[in-house]
Amino acid sequence: MDAFLTLTRAEFEQLKALVRRKRWDWPAVFSVNHHREIWPFATYKRTPEEEREPVRGLSRVIDEVADRYLSLRSDGGRFFVDDRHAFYKGPELGDAYNLIVIFTIV
Repeated sequence: MDAFLTLTRAEFEQLKALVRRKRWDWPAVFSVNHHREIWPFATYKRTPEEEREPVRGLSRVIDEVADRYLSLRSDGGRFFVDDRHAFYKGPELGDAYNLIVIFTIV
């Protein structure tokens, strides 16, 4: 799988606009499950189903990042986006951040 994803600045801004709750440490945080449902970060720990706002289909970029993440971890989970990368945190490397994709913004 190619580690790079090309997107425009407008697409990146669109992705950030989907954020529901800002965090000091990441510009955008989302979750995805094995049903391919994507929602923005709303709570620490597990987000109750009634608090999940689905965003699949609203951003090509977030859909692509989530699908790439699911190819790495089929059960999904939370993933983190900054201006250059998307990561997930996993127990397989001692809870270190693991790269999903590197953004190339054009």
